[in-house]
Amino acid sequence: MTLPLKTRRFLPAALILAGAGIAAACTSSIAEETASTAPFACEIAVDESGASTQFQGRLQANSAVTGRYDLSLAGRGTNIRQAGAFTARADETVTLGQAMLSGPASRYDADLSITVNGVTYRCQTMATDL
Repeated sequence: MTLPLKTRRFLPAALILAGAGIAAACTSSIAEETASTAPFACEIAVDESGASTQFQGRLQANSAVTGRYDLSLAGRGTNIRQAGAFTARADETVTLGQAMLSGPASRYDADLSITVNGVTYRCQTMATDL
């Protein structure tokens, strides 16, 4: 089964300044790429059910891929960080961390970063039924 997963790109503030010719020496050494160049699709799936919310990092590989992930959730006295290595076969969907928290999703900030071959990708949050 193929999931409708997406990635999104965040430009570091230094790149915006570099465009103005101000911060060429301050650019980040971590490159962040667009979905069209990623060897996978990823998302943070969010499912609100009753008085709780489940967050789940997901990756769907286009081809075999190995890397590291970093899932963080923060808000209202909560600071969770799950990170580690992963491997996914072509067309495989893997879960990269998950947590069930009390209250609505709007109380929390969620971030999922995936690094493959030295390139860091940031994944978007999607409201889904898990």
